[in-house]
Amino acid sequence: MYCCCSGCARCTAPTAAARVIVRAASDTALEPEAAHAPAPEPGGYELYQKSLLGVPWPSDYGDASSDDLSSEWDSDAAEPPSASTPVTPVKVPPSGWRKLRSIVQWTPFFQTYKKKRYLWIQLAGHQGNFKAGPEQGTILKKLCPKEELCFQALMRDVLRPYVPEYKGHFTADDGEQYLQLQDLLGDFTSPCVMDCKIGVRTYLEDELAKAKEKPKLRRDMYDKMIQIDSQAPTDEEHRLKGVTKPRYMVWRETISSTATLGFRIEGIRQADGRSSKDFKTTKAREQVADAFREFTAGYPHAIPKYIQRLKAIRATLEVSEFFAGHEVIGSSLLFVHDATNANVWLIDFAKTTRLPSGLAIDHASRWVVGNHEDGYLVGVNNLLSIFKQVQQQHQQQQQQQSS
Repeated sequence: MYCCCSGCARCTAPTAAARVIVRAASDTALEPEAAHAPAPEPGGYELYQKSLLGVPWPSDYGDASSDDLSSEWDSDAAEPPSASTPVTPVKVPPSGWRKLRSIVQWTPFFQTYKKKRYLWIQLAGHQGNFKAGPEQGTILKKLCPKEELCFQALMRDVLRPYVPEYKGHFTADDGEQYLQLQDLLGDFTSPCVMDCKIGVRTYLEDELAKAKEKPKLRRDMYDKMIQIDSQAPTDEEHRLKGVTKPRYMVWRETISSTATLGFRIEGIRQADGRSSKDFKTTKAREQVADAFREFTAGYPHAIPKYIQRLKAIRATLEVSEFFAGHEVIGSSLLFVHDATNANVWLIDFAKTTRLPSGLAIDHASRWVVGNHEDGYLVGVNNLLSIFKQVQQQHQQQQQQQSS
């Protein structure tokens, strides 16, 4: 295992590192847990939904603001009208809300690494968050002080090999501040990329509590909700043509696989340029398996490498001091493969926070409001289980074809 210090507790206690190596190498020790990863009961969501619907309705309406969406989920763009459809101009009042144009997009710059020039791919996050780094093989990401603290800690943790290498703070000529990170796509040629948001929720409990303090009815969030499911609002919400922000926040988690499988697919981009962000309602296990099959089609080496890497990540998480002491929210696993290679990394730590003093979580227990469980290991276990399922089905098909 990698350690950049000398004489620290980790270096003088090799048993933790040894456990990582042994568990990562032992399929038999890990197989039962991965194969039977239980889907968490959505108890936290059910209880919270009831509490939201059981309070008096707000009498006033609120406007959208720049901090509305705690995870990158752009569902507000309606289908464009056809050429034959008359369009009535609508005067839109000014708003401070910036849309999060997020999942599956090209970031507008070329990146050069090892004499290769390629468009850099951003699958999730705020548009314009990234730019080419000052050094070969680096990317600049807009500074988030909380995320910088996480990367500094991760560079001293056993998780270091599984996250982008943090190369320090960078200030651009215009004064904008960035994190300088390893370019994870640099060693790949025409990569296929998938971003999976990990955990049973993508917002902090503090965000939920803040949103519930002085709730206001939101017409924009009601419109987003009925775009996905016209039956989702209650009769009263239909009458008011509005929902509150916490109600919307909880609803959007439960329509995807986040609340049940502990992860959801944010976006996929194939090597030929085809991309998809249509995973907002991808909830059933078989739907996810179908997406994984399409993602890895034509790359038979990718699935076993992903499985091996996920096992190593899980074993390392279990002995990581960083993981034990943090609530990991809004973080992703980035899957990348090309014709010869495949790899997985932990990315995005802007909403990862240190646990309150005296509180411990296991990252696998059911989330109930107040216990800070994030379900990260639930997501990793289900990812492993589904990738194994896809691998087994592929092997069975090959056997049938050869017989």
